[in-house]
Amino acid sequence: MANGNSELSEKDFIHEEYGRNPFPFWGWLIAVLGFSLLFSLALSKYTAVLSDQYADSPFLRVTNREISLFLWQNPNHMRAHVKSKNGYLPAFQYAEKIGLNPEYADDYVQAPPELLFLYHTWHRLLSDEFPIRAISAEEFQVFLEDVEEWQPRYWNQAPKEYVHLTEDLGSYGKKNLNLLPAEILPIRVRQAFIGWKNYFYEGDKINEMVVAENELEKFIKQYPHYARNYWRNIAGDSYLKTFTLKGPAEPVLSEQIAPFLRVALFNEQKGEK
Repeated sequence: MANGNSELSEKDFIHEEYGRNPFPFWGWLIAVLGFSLLFSLALSKYTAVLSDQYADSPFLRVTNREISLFLWQNPNHMRAHVKSKNGYLPAFQYAEKIGLNPEYADDYVQAPPELLFLYHTWHRLLSDEFPIRAISAEEFQVFLEDVEEWQPRYWNQAPKEYVHLTEDLGSYGKKNLNLLPAEILPIRVRQAFIGWKNYFYEGDKINEMVVAENELEKFIKQYPHYARNYWRNIAGDSYLKTFTLKGPAEPVLSEQIAPFLRVALFNEQKGEK
């Protein structure tokens, strides 16, 4: 130093600008821990209430895997196609990919009551009434890569014969997998495959198809649960409203054919006879 004094003066020290009382820190810490505990207890209580509701209500006991079958037939209810996505089918993807997040496939679905009502109506009346179509091993491989929830690693209840099929698809060549027994290729997997193919590869053809009255009459006789009396209060009053068969070869008005009926008619035309 110029003055020869090597000692530091008081002004050279860093002064503490806060009080020495530790109470504010511990007070905030206790408050945060208390809030976290209360939140954890509330979440636990909410989860327990939901579990009781699911246990007591068959209406709520629907898995994401089950409702995905409904959505392929009714794409207007997919998360990708509704305006408000906040809280709607949170286990379903829509940004990078349309479909189910496979890790949540067998969890109970989080869906509004009106959607669950439509699912149960569809499941009761139509889920088993779908025409059988050919399934090639090549197409099925693409399906498994795109709709991952039907891969055995995401499906704990997959039959062992189905697991063997997925591991040995290359050996089937051009064979029609639809000819395999149900224990090897389960019905629900076939249904998911048809819905996936309809949605991604056949949408334009389905929308453009023209249906004559006599064709529709024949279809409804074979699959009576598509008749107007089942759906007019659900699909809308226009559903088959003027279907009279006064002109058998005349086309049915497009607005009278709900999307699920149009898909079913298309698959019937393409089905194996």
